[in-house]
Amino acid sequence: MKIHFMGIGGSGISAVARIAKAQGFEVSGCDLEDSAITRKLRTEGIEVIIGHNASHLKNIDILAHSPAVYYQSENHPEFTKAKNPMTWEKFMAKYLMKGKTLIAVSGTHGKGTTTAMMARVLEAAKCDPTVEVGANLLDWGKENFRSGKSKYYLCEADEFREKFLLYKPYVAIITSVEMDHPEYFKNFDAVLNAFVKFSKKSDILVLNSEDAGCNKLLKELKGLKTPRIIRYKSLRKSQAKLKFPGKHIRSDAGAVWAAARVLGVKDKVIKSGLENFNGLERRFEYRGETASGIKIYDDYAHHPTAVSVNINAIREKHPNKKIWAVFQPHMFSRLATLFDDFASSLQLADRIIISDVFTRREQGITKPSGKDLSRAVGPKATYIGGDLVNVANFLSRNAGKNDILLVMGAGDIYKVSDMILTSGSKSIS
Repeated sequence: MKIHFMGIGGSGISAVARIAKAQGFEVSGCDLEDSAITRKLRTEGIEVIIGHNASHLKNIDILAHSPAVYYQSENHPEFTKAKNPMTWEKFMAKYLMKGKTLIAVSGTHGKGTTTAMMARVLEAAKCDPTVEVGANLLDWGKENFRSGKSKYYLCEADEFREKFLLYKPYVAIITSVEMDHPEYFKNFDAVLNAFVKFSKKSDILVLNSEDAGCNKLLKELKGLKTPRIIRYKSLRKSQAKLKFPGKHIRSDAGAVWAAARVLGVKDKVIKSGLENFNGLERRFEYRGETASGIKIYDDYAHHPTAVSVNINAIREKHPNKKIWAVFQPHMFSRLATLFDDFASSLQLADRIIISDVFTRREQGITKPSGKDLSRAVGPKATYIGGDLVNVANFLSRNAGKNDILLVMGAGDIYKVSDMILTSGSKSIS
């Protein structure tokens, strides 16, 4: 079958395209703009076209598209004229997972890290899994997929637009349940209801007993014979020497330990897999050190809880250093819904730099702004608008020797790290 992936430059969809190619499908794709991902796909033998056009559908059996089409280009001929369009998640569920034992990792936070850790443990156990993850594993040469030959299929299961309901997991891991994606979910009850439906589709549910939302979910599932519920706690430091600090990382490791045991993996093998996990791109990733001794870390954090746990993890690793939180809010609707929580979580840093809001799927919304958030945080915060070069220049001029920069956001704020590390002078152009 010939599969064309519309929006192939995305993290999740590119992993699925690679798995499909490895499993014998004929794969092509397109995206609005060229990127590191699209360029890499071409080196792997996948034809990638820049731009969207109905001519891409010639001789195509399935158009597997990014869900972004629903809020960016739903009337585009490439989508409307396709004879068999489906999201890449549906394609994965219908074709790639067929006949597999599915392990699906969900939750408001920690999906990527938990999936990646689980992948490393299954590798250590010689289970040869197929894996889809929405970020690049440093252990895999910065790849976001693995095509195995066993019965095991491991993937992230995203609650946005209730996409995770496409899956029927043998083991479902839920790391956390909090209010997020306000552009889709009206309130926390709507989020909780989605997780209830997802839980009921699983045979075994591995649930975080330390998360308030997961405990509310547990109450909703009370009295059901299925799924079988296993509750877990954060891994103790004595159980495994993880390479990353932070209670949230130990919590993700606790999820993996519990789920791997369900699959029959021995404790010593789980320990080995966890201890050999070297992380993901943009997940508490150490990017490097400048000539003046400034250390830079980068994270995808775009929710108040993720912001706070990352700042706390930096404190754990660098207890006596000045911590700069460099934050790019992601979507006006999320910032509006969680505004006070963002202001509170950012307060944990010594200095806070806030950029403009990054958004691509919102129309007609311009408030609250990055400047509004900076004012709410108070005197420790500085708003720097416009091009991200302005943020990089401010940090280059003002961050002191041995300070720590924690760059956070789901948009393009990572470019600030790149600019500071590649510039040989105090002025960045």
